Amino acid sequence: MMQGWEERFAQALEARAVHKSYALAVELGVDESAISRWRRGRSISLDNAVNLSRALDVSLDWLLTGRGHIDGHRDDDTPVSRGIRELLSELPEHVALEAIAALLGLVRLIQAGKTRY
Repeated sequence: MMQGWEERFAQALEARAVHKSYALAVELGVDESAISRWRRGRSISLDNAVNLSRALDVSLDWLLTGRGHIDGHRDDDTPVSRGIRELLSELPEHVALEAIAALLGLVRLIQAGKTRY
């Protein structure tokens, strides 16, 4: 199920530990009521969306469309890291952690020259 804009906005606020609408509104130069409207899924201007994505340090594309990942804008977001993140994001956390541990073990074996790939 694809998330709506208000769900991604809420996820971004939670991920960045933003609990006070007033502080965010001041940072963005908007009225606090704008934050409340956005929380309810009301539309946002492109200028405000750009400023919001910068303030929350989230991907603009993800925030507005749901494409990609919340951190898809970061420079270290290589195709490999995106692919791994997308694969693991669909798994329960404990399973994802086990998968990461297994991958790290495999990488160590390959680096030690003990396994052919």
